[in-house]
Amino acid sequence: MNTVRLYSSQRSFPRRLAARLMSPPKGTPQASGWKLWLTYAQSNARNRIASLQEKIMQDVQTEGSKEQTLVMGEINQLHFRNAKATIKTPTLLLHGYAASSMAFHRNFEGLSKSIKDLYAIDLPANGLSPTQPLNIKCSEPLPLKVQITKTTFRLPYTLEHLHHKSLIQNYEDYYLDALEQWRYDNKLGPVNIVAHSFGGYLSFKYAIKYPHAVKKLCLVSPLGVERNIFSINNQWRSNHNYKLNFEDPASKFYLPQRPAIPKAIFESQTKFLRNLGPFGAKLCWNYIISAYSRVPSLEYKKYIFAMFYGKDGMSQTSKDVFTGLFTNRLLARDPLLDCLSHLKTDKLLLLYGDHDWMNRRAGLALAKEAEEIGITADYSEVSSSGHNLFLDNPEEFNQQVVQFLSK
Repeated sequence: MNTVRLYSSQRSFPRRLAARLMSPPKGTPQASGWKLWLTYAQSNARNRIASLQEKIMQDVQTEGSKEQTLVMGEINQLHFRNAKATIKTPTLLLHGYAASSMAFHRNFEGLSKSIKDLYAIDLPANGLSPTQPLNIKCSEPLPLKVQITKTTFRLPYTLEHLHHKSLIQNYEDYYLDALEQWRYDNKLGPVNIVAHSFGGYLSFKYAIKYPHAVKKLCLVSPLGVERNIFSINNQWRSNHNYKLNFEDPASKFYLPQRPAIPKAIFESQTKFLRNLGPFGAKLCWNYIISAYSRVPSLEYKKYIFAMFYGKDGMSQTSKDVFTGLFTNRLLARDPLLDCLSHLKTDKLLLLYGDHDWMNRRAGLALAKEAEEIGITADYSEVSSSGHNLFLDNPEEFNQQVVQFLSK
């Protein structure tokens, strides 16, 4: 098992984010905030996203055949089939939050050389998959209000664990049951899953709920791994001071030192940018061309912008599910480390970028604890890459994924 290779940075995450928003790298494509705002202010983003996806896929060369379908009118799917490939187990690529199957457009060619049946889908209410009804079958529990000082925290009342657990399961099932229905509709047996960020969180929970459905699980810079003080699994006493742990993501006392996202921005998300008019459009464009500076496709950057900023580019349902599962510190209310004992899968790989902002120590802790309960697990990093490692360094990413799936 590899160790975490830490890197130094002279700027904090908020300062790096501000730099991306205000000063994109020299030589990157520029755009007028007024023009972007006028173009995207009222027009529905869905048609623009579909057109841009078609342009992106025209440049994707794969082994064998490729087909796009809307499975049972619900899930937008890309299927690449190469009868000569050596990995016979069907493999699903699952995107993260505010993304789609197009996130893996730089990986389709390389992975299709080795995988017989390679799938990439848009989760419901994401990309080109239509929004399905979100049915919450339980009432809203008493909100979790953690009072935090510099070194301690406390809860003013006892948490209703089972009530919160039921609500979280409702939110998760919106995606988990759709994934299982997708597998059933495609008449697939157990599949391998390679899932990024929020998709990693979902695929882990999917493997727990449907243990017969997943063979190998590759979590790519997954969100929601670390234990934390907001976890609904903690049995805190009311009005008791507990000491914070800022270092160990395997501790239930853990709280990362990054600042919380302001509640109004976390809940409104892309609406906040849209409400800023042309200035918000310019900020959004600057961030995208900075964050995806290593991606050569300008069409892909336009695609991401259409999803982020375009009207209905991100559905309210996808936002509601996300904010129901995570706090405004991007910590899971039901962390993966808390659920590990229920995971049943053949093999597990935690894969990060060597310059990843995601908590790599949490991934290392998950791999270690998985080994301790008998799951074959490993941790690895892709060089010269960040959170979107499959876009930053697709060749090495593909190599590591194929190696893992071939074992």
